[in-house]
Amino acid sequence: KKKFEHYFSLIFNGGKAELVKTKVKVRRGASPEDDGAEEDALGGTDETERSGIDISACPPGKKITNLSMLSGGERSLTSLALLFAIISHNPPPFAVLDEVEAALDEANSKRFGKVLRELSERTQFIVITHNRETMREASLLYGVTMGEDGVSQVLSLHLEDAEKLRGEGKK
Repeated sequence: KKKFEHYFSLIFNGGKAELVKTKVKVRRGASPEDDGAEEDALGGTDETERSGIDISACPPGKKITNLSMLSGGERSLTSLALLFAIISHNPPPFAVLDEVEAALDEANSKRFGKVLRELSERTQFIVITHNRETMREASLLYGVTMGEDGVSQVLSLHLEDAEKLRGEGKK
């Protein structure tokens, strides 16, 4: 919960977010068309209680009463804040993110990249992206290009090496 609040505030540059643990009754084997709980042989219902979470999120300068009021980009950022909170709490060895920041503008992409850099100390990220700001935070880039002969070619670039070469070219 605290990590979600932290990453939401960091990504949105303010605002307020909260996770609330909930209990939901679910009937086993019930279909969405069923309108009542079936009784078992002992007269009880075939229901079980499960835990869930409710997400409350309000970006800075807005009055949001429901998540459906958030824009697509704001929903993406809220989802990323939750994902980053989970990763920071229990870091996996690696994570694959496929264009999760596609809806973000440049400023939000920079904040996204900053959080990735921070979390990459304990988790290796494989990020599929077309976003330049995200690529700037990478230590290694892979790309695919097609030559005039129509043959695809895989390229790789270690950014540390590229910086050294760029520095040597200025001398």
